[in-house]
Amino acid sequence: MRAMSSEPSRPAHRIARLLRLGASTPLVTAERLTLLALTSAGVVISLVLVIVSPADDLVSSIFQLALTAVFALFAWSPFLAVVMLLSAMCVSFAVANEGAAVVALAVAMGCVVRTGTRPLLVAFVGGFLLSGAAAATFAVPGLTLTNVAAALVVATVSGAVGYLLTVGSARERRLQESLRAQHLAEQEAAFAERQRIADELHDVIAHDLTVIAMYTRVLEQPIDEELREQSQQTIRDAAHKALGDLRRVVEQAKGPAVLAEAPRESLADALESARSELHGVGATLLLDGNAADPRVPRVIDAALARIARESITNVLKHGGREAVEITVRVTSGTVRMSVRSPLATKAARDVLPSGGYGIMRMTARAHQLGGELTVGSVHKAWVLEVQFPLV
Repeated sequence: MRAMSSEPSRPAHRIARLLRLGASTPLVTAERLTLLALTSAGVVISLVLVIVSPADDLVSSIFQLALTAVFALFAWSPFLAVVMLLSAMCVSFAVANEGAAVVALAVAMGCVVRTGTRPLLVAFVGGFLLSGAAAATFAVPGLTLTNVAAALVVATVSGAVGYLLTVGSARERRLQESLRAQHLAEQEAAFAERQRIADELHDVIAHDLTVIAMYTRVLEQPIDEELREQSQQTIRDAAHKALGDLRRVVEQAKGPAVLAEAPRESLADALESARSELHGVGATLLLDGNAADPRVPRVIDAALARIARESITNVLKHGGREAVEITVRVTSGTVRMSVRSPLATKAARDVLPSGGYGIMRMTARAHQLGGELTVGSVHKAWVLEVQFPLV
């Protein structure tokens, strides 16, 4: 059974070996142009020799012309170039031009080192050594051991040049990859900065603008003078706060965010502000629990404050003008907060637009600190629940 299962793998193994031989390291544009320019110059010189050579040397001159033209193949297919060069070495014995073929193989060593894979290089070196040994063994006329030794020296120098070009190309490729990675990192950093600014604008300025819009509607109604003055003062305070927050966000965009970072608002302060804002539009806030529990870390307290502020913003936009219930429960392992407010009619929900970005931001903020947030309608009420671990 093992013998039968190994048979199908043999053709695949042979194909894989051929693919490894046919693989190559592409030349850069400058190297390709240089190779083609040198090959073209060699072809022109060989063509001139064909034209001026006597009739008895015509075959040898044409062979040298073809041998020179083969070098252009390294620009596209090193495997095909090696096959053609080794085949030309075999043909050279028939046309009595082994010296030119050996020199061509020696010069081509650098091209193979630069463009070929390791299996192709091993195959080429083996072919080159066998060709030199065959020429020396059969004592080909005009090809002495000194000539073979010189060809080995040329091959060594050519291979060294090819190796240096390979090292330089690899270094340039690594540099390009590093620059590409740096560019991607800069793009990601820029996107993260834009996202942070958008979050800041939504979390702080959108709330103040909502307060301004809602209190402007209060001023359009017949109210007593005391409530009118309170509403006008609330609008002025919200406008000044929005301008200050906008200035802070702009400063963060100009330089290091840590230099312009505003102090974190506590949950207790956020709920106190929310109580005043709701009172101005005819709603009340009922708090159950301690919003300033010292067991809650400052980071989680600030996150709860942001979530509470966003919840109140949604209440001002879409909620009914009744009591808003906020419950805070702190245990040894978790802190939970729930916000419950009555749903409004469709007409009230259409007063101010909403894109749903606030809920996404609250959910993301909770997940960043390992918490969970749920929101939905329960018995004609809008309910938000969030919890964070304290350990």
